[in-house]
Amino acid sequence: MVFIEWDMSFSVGVKFIDDQHKKLFALINALYDAKESAANKDFIFIDGVIQDLLAYVDFHFKTEEKYFKEFHYEKEKKHIKQHKFYEDKIKAFHEKYLRERNEKEISGEIMDFLKNWISNHIKISDKEYQKCFNERGLI
Repeated sequence: MVFIEWDMSFSVGVKFIDDQHKKLFALINALYDAKESAANKDFIFIDGVIQDLLAYVDFHFKTEEKYFKEFHYEKEKKHIKQHKFYEDKIKAFHEKYLRERNEKEISGEIMDFLKNWISNHIKISDKEYQKCFNERGLI
């Protein structure tokens, strides 16, 4: 089942960043599938999906932030704060999940947070750097 679906409304006009966003959507969907599927309510499996999401979020944010610095993006600091908030929230969720090994359920609250934050962040904050990136040849 698709929990969050990428469409052109999420495009930031830079193909490789759009592709990274699609991968983030796929990882959030994988976590949702693990939450919904009784067969996948396995601690090790779900922990692996969360670790994959954390690793990819780190990779993606570093990609964007590299260009913020290179292009002297005017909203760099504000944007990086948003990245840190999202990453910290996922890390806190992961730590709680590790502490509560008996609890194999992933809360709807964290899934809603992942979906809403990524959707709003891309459609608002990420779209703001599109012109800066495009003007410097990233398309």
